[in-house]
Amino acid sequence: MTTPAIVIGSGPIGAVVARRIAEAGRAVTILESGPAISDPPGSHVRNQEGFQRDPDSYLAGISSDFSYFDETAPPRELPGACVTAAVGGQGVLWTNNCPRPGASERGELLSAAEWDRYLGAAERYLGVAGDTFAGSARQQRILDRLGPALAAAGREIREQPMAGHLVDRDTIHYAATHDILAGTGIRIATADVQRVILEQGRVAGVQLADGTTVQTTAVVVAAGAFGTPILLHRSGIRPQALGRYLTYHPVLYSQLVLDRQLCGSTDDLPPRLWIPPAPSAPWNTMVLRDTNPTPPSPPDIDLPASQLVEIQSFCPVDNHPDNTMTITDDGTVRFDVALREADNARMASTLADQHELAGALGRFRAGVEPRWMTLGFAHVMGTCRMGASDDGTCVTDEFGQVWGTENLYLATVGVIPTSLAVNPTLTGAALAIRSADRLLAG
Repeated sequence: MTTPAIVIGSGPIGAVVARRIAEAGRAVTILESGPAISDPPGSHVRNQEGFQRDPDSYLAGISSDFSYFDETAPPRELPGACVTAAVGGQGVLWTNNCPRPGASERGELLSAAEWDRYLGAAERYLGVAGDTFAGSARQQRILDRLGPALAAAGREIREQPMAGHLVDRDTIHYAATHDILAGTGIRIATADVQRVILEQGRVAGVQLADGTTVQTTAVVVAAGAFGTPILLHRSGIRPQALGRYLTYHPVLYSQLVLDRQLCGSTDDLPPRLWIPPAPSAPWNTMVLRDTNPTPPSPPDIDLPASQLVEIQSFCPVDNHPDNTMTITDDGTVRFDVALREADNARMASTLADQHELAGALGRFRAGVEPRWMTLGFAHVMGTCRMGASDDGTCVTDEFGQVWGTENLYLATVGVIPTSLAVNPTLTGAALAIRSADRLLAG
């Protein structure tokens, strides 16, 4: 069995790579080790009617789809770090927020024109729109309330770009792998890839768990920020930078009871607003009505959704070579990511900012005051980072090709070499499409 190109992993980043390759007329197959957990396979779980009716049940409803490395680990060992093996990967579970990275988050590997071109391509593939909830009365009133003060502080607030669309006022369609691959004819085959086979540095195939070898001329590993370095390590591909320079963004979460004059009608569209990182406030903030996993306390247990919004703040952790994901020969994974003085100071400022925003909009809902989510749960990056030279600080070149190999590419947020405050999915997808173009050009 021979196929010209294999993509390992069926999440949204693997899907955009496969689509790009297929659009160029090249044959491509996606290999996925996990089962389908949605219908149709690769569609977003949150499109199910029950979660549309009761969005606050969502995180509890998908909890069994996360496999944690060590939930009992201390904070510096990232007890929230987890993986999902499923058709569509964690892309069938994500919240679909797709902001572009700010200028300070992009680094120097791509020109401004390249960033614009590839971010635009990623937005098209993912179905990103920035005006989905423009009809929300709460959204406009919050914009009017917060806009002037934020502008005076050198910040802005605008609609949050999202991968999806409104079906009707009560139904949001969340885009996932099924949508990205629609009409392409790309097949997702069930296969547990154990290692990538290289012959004199060139890709020769992949070996599956059942002992089968699948020959191929090119492999793109899109197994996530954790699964990708694990597969490289298992394949004997162990560059110095593998698992080093890990970064992520701790998430601060709260829910507000809005001032009465900000509330909309009971059938008002949910707001989804974004306060991008700024030099004076380098964290990413969303003000939205999405999902609340935390039970409220009296007297705020029974409140209509039209009076509520959440604040989610994503506070970036600095890049550091000693922020590590260590993989042993028996497959054990250990993390060591200390929060340093600058990280803690930034987190304290993020907390103060949430209190200030809450004071401008209303008050915290009892029982849902600001709290940090389990460290490592959201958006780990940098585990197999890209770079301009093979100097021991990166795993791939600036196009995502593993140093010292031919036609072995990585497509994951793990290649992002900078510290991001924004959700990294769009950035990772843009870099992955660029990698696909490089593969096709070779």
